[in-house]
Amino acid sequence: MAIPQQVACISKSHPGKCDESSDISVHFGISEEEKTAVKNRGEHVLKALKRLGLDVKKGPVVSVLVSGGGLRAAIACQGVLSELSHVGLLDMVTYLAGVSGSTWCMSSLFTQSDGWKDLGKMENELRRRLQEDSWIFSVALDQLCVAAERDDYSLTDFWSYSAVYYLTKELLGGRLSHAREQSEMGTVPYPIFASISKDLNSSGKEENLSEHGPDAWFEFTPDWAGYSTPGYSTPGAYVSTTQYGSKFEGGKLIQQQPERDFSYLRALWGSALADMHSILKTIWDFFGKFIHGSSIQEEMLLADPEGVTLKITVNHLFNLVYTFLTEGDCLPTLKNLQVIMTGNKYFSEAMTLINQMIESWGQTSRDQQEQLIQSLLAKSLNEDLLKQSSVPSFLKFLWKTINCLLRWKWGTTHNFLYKYGDIEDKLLTEKKNVYLMDAGFTINSAYPLVLPPVRNTDIILSFDFSAGDPFKTIKDTEKYCKACNIPFPLVDDAKLDQEAKAPSDFYIFEGEKAPVVMHFPLFNKVNCGSEEVIKQRHKTYPTFRVTNYSDDEVRQLLEDSKANVRNNKDCIFMKICELAEPTS
Repeated sequence: MAIPQQVACISKSHPGKCDESSDISVHFGISEEEKTAVKNRGEHVLKALKRLGLDVKKGPVVSVLVSGGGLRAAIACQGVLSELSHVGLLDMVTYLAGVSGSTWCMSSLFTQSDGWKDLGKMENELRRRLQEDSWIFSVALDQLCVAAERDDYSLTDFWSYSAVYYLTKELLGGRLSHAREQSEMGTVPYPIFASISKDLNSSGKEENLSEHGPDAWFEFTPDWAGYSTPGYSTPGAYVSTTQYGSKFEGGKLIQQQPERDFSYLRALWGSALADMHSILKTIWDFFGKFIHGSSIQEEMLLADPEGVTLKITVNHLFNLVYTFLTEGDCLPTLKNLQVIMTGNKYFSEAMTLINQMIESWGQTSRDQQEQLIQSLLAKSLNEDLLKQSSVPSFLKFLWKTINCLLRWKWGTTHNFLYKYGDIEDKLLTEKKNVYLMDAGFTINSAYPLVLPPVRNTDIILSFDFSAGDPFKTIKDTEKYCKACNIPFPLVDDAKLDQEAKAPSDFYIFEGEKAPVVMHFPLFNKVNCGSEEVIKQRHKTYPTFRVTNYSDDEVRQLLEDSKANVRNNKDCIFMKICELAEPTS
């Protein structure tokens, strides 16, 4: 396993900022803000244990991990948290770390001031919302036009107001930093949201993202966002959560941007829903809605008095990119564009290029073809055309989306470590932008962010909502820990492979100096009853399902996830008691 060079601080070896004049922080272990939150949460945990009559001085650090899995994971996560609360175990949890679809549920909870006080109410609200047709075209379009004004617009912006909004039936305007007060008080588990830096992938290919080293994990908490520290020998690099997305240079803030809202962030955290072709098909469908969905926009997109519409041009340009990415025949679309653009003064440069492309298309390499399409997109949108259009923001949104689609640009964000001198790794400092991705592309569970020694987790409750192999997350984590010299229990891959089709509802893994891992596959022979029912559940709840769940389907999924907690609550509680520090 290849591991990129880790974040390194040249001048300091103690916790805190490398440079007190800097607007970023490079520190070992967890931040002072998180230490305060964890201390207060520890007192809350201790009170919960003492209410049960236990004579203990300190409770163990319990981290709950909720995996990816699209809307299935979001619903199952709600069920798990509701049942942990119902049986009294949630009060004993210090950290809640989520990946991909589970972060959709977490985001909803942390935007509600009283969401954690009544998880049953939040569960009913989720059920109600999923039965309503509350995806509003005009709202999504307005938000996308605003997002397109940003110079870091990417497919993540498009995904947030199309697919994620459509699936969750919810737009979240709250900010992650708004969760600071309740997390610092210790009244709720401290949240950690996970993503991956595409730039630090050793192979540069998405299909090999399991080769990420510890410094490629990018975490978000209410206090800081950045590259997590893998241990006490190497620090992490962070920026205040309120300044994530702002421009930095040499460690100094040079342009403040508004803090990204939860609607954007959960699209950033949750975009690994299927393979590329499935995502392309979804983008195709939603792009069509935005092109054809509004007669008002359609009327306003007239490019000139002769009646040539930008709508038709944009539609064919999008079709060209889609056809190229799916390795289809681009020539028919190029010829259609040639017909549409002929004689239009705004497309004279584009027309010249199209003629050249049609003549030489069969003799050019795929890389050259991509470059030609990029040039065509640039020449098709020009200042004169923007001025002519009555809706330049809408036009900009359409063109930016097509460009990002061709380049497959996701998670574009300004690099807060750009030209920062105290970081040795040039992969982190030489680029103005970095590209963050759904951590579901790799381990699909945030193990690396809660493992010792950084967060001193004693017990990991791993609720796995993955499709396919229910043990892949734990097997991948063991490999990751071996490569990074992090203590982790031994995992018998062969034995788990034998049980993968019909797993039990609970597994425990223990090892010397390693945290206790309690693993709960979502669909299992206990809550489903048989392998045949497990297969049917996976068929009913695929990761990438854009059609609405019925209320009965939502209720069933909630019940399955709750059963995994309810049926094993005694085992969880006994292990917490066993690892609690006695008073004497």
